Amino acid sequence: MFLSIKERIISLRSTYDIVSPDGKTYTAEKKIFSLFPNLKIVEAGGQQVVNLKGGFALFSQKYDFIFTDGRTYHYKTESRLKPVYKAEGNGETYRLYRHRGVKFSVYKDDTQIAAITKNRLTIGSGNEYQIQISSDADPLIVTSMLLAFNSSKEDDKKGAVSVDVGYMGLEAKPFNSSWQPS
Repeated sequence: MFLSIKERIISLRSTYDIVSPDGKTYTAEKKIFSLFPNLKIVEAGGQQVVNLKGGFALFSQKYDFIFTDGRTYHYKTESRLKPVYKAEGNGETYRLYRHRGVKFSVYKDDTQIAAITKNRLTIGSGNEYQIQISSDADPLIVTSMLLAFNSSKEDDKKGAVSVDVGYMGLEAKPFNSSWQPS
């Protein structure tokens, strides 16, 4: 199953088009004038489904993912040296691992639920994430984690055309290229 997140190339604020594995479409927009990052994920019909509220965190990331169904997840940087980002809530723990190159993976507890590849060539603000995701995984949690990462780490990289050589630092886990979604 595939999940797609595409940042619009030309936009006054960061705007993303999202297509979930079941074909549902969403839009996410970042508030322009806000002290802390604030994004809203909205269904095609205009109904908000998740609010990502950023908070103050020196040299790291900190967000609350507030779902309209009542769930709340607290997202933060777990490790800066070997980039790992953790979202905890509702008795669940998710981790977003950054790997060498333009690859990421998401684990729920100790089980991998998503493998992610980011585009290398970017025109304007157009970051794109192609995600293979397990059928039992919640695509909105994975989307929220990637949007929090992108709005904190990738938003300042806006040029006419840019080439992402990828991450070259240490990694907490190697990328599992043989993983397939269930």
